[in-house]
Amino acid sequence: MRLGLALGSGGARGLAHVGVLEVLEEEGLRPYCISGTSMGSIVGALYAMHLDADIVDERLKTYWENPEFKELWAPFVEDKEFADDSSFFKEFRRSIERKVLTFKTFTSPAQRSSDKLMGPLAELLGDARIEDLLLPFATIAVDLISGDHKAYTEGPLTKAIYASSAIPGVFPPIADEGMLLIDGGGSYRVPISDCRGLGADFVLAVDIPTFERDMAGFERGLDIVMRSDAIARNRLNKLVLKMADFVITPQVGQFHWANMSAAPEIRKQGILAAREALPELRKAMRRHRGITQRFRRAVLGKTA
Repeated sequence: MRLGLALGSGGARGLAHVGVLEVLEEEGLRPYCISGTSMGSIVGALYAMHLDADIVDERLKTYWENPEFKELWAPFVEDKEFADDSSFFKEFRRSIERKVLTFKTFTSPAQRSSDKLMGPLAELLGDARIEDLLLPFATIAVDLISGDHKAYTEGPLTKAIYASSAIPGVFPPIADEGMLLIDGGGSYRVPISDCRGLGADFVLAVDIPTFERDMAGFERGLDIVMRSDAIARNRLNKLVLKMADFVITPQVGQFHWANMSAAPEIRKQGILAAREALPELRKAMRRHRGITQRFRRAVLGKTA
């Protein structure tokens, strides 16, 4: 049976995917194919490249410990998550940076230039092409013009991952074949159908929760609009997850979406979620295999 992994978006929280991959690897459950969106596409691409969760973890560690990368994401993280970096001047600089980023959001299409993301991705992924990876792989982006999604299954890996990771308003969209592509995490958070399109018989979805019950912060119209949008996206995601054969949801809501420094704890949550889910996952796989075998026997019998 061809096991496919559909790895969802989630920023730094998506590093829980590494923990899930580690457990699957220990259990001998190697995927036939992987699809991913945003951080799910970065982790999935590295695994399809190396087939080793520990190597993926080491490569990502080098990625997020790059000083340029840290400086890029620091303004997005809450001050309380920088308890070990709380000098007055650093806090003051972050405060100014946030004000500048807020201004840019309303006056320009992106807060950061494309090279701020493309450069680190090129360093991480090199000149690899998707069709040369060790597993069938797809990374998902969304076209701003048509509203359709684009599944990259071949071509330069770095370009495809950038398209899937270009967070709206933070990084500029990338133009490709008449499309204007951005991070697919809004409407295609967990790319289950694309995983089946790669040939998976059984799709294991790893969903990174982003929606939290919250009674505070509805004092401005903008807060209400954004919350309404989050509710709609959460409802859509629940409907999409019903298409999967099994879903693992690491409990990582306590971590800020941009706090890469929490990677070890986030990975641990992925490990815990996967180990807890293993007995039911194996049952679901056995049940699915039995149904598939009975269906094939029935079809072959009719054909004969």
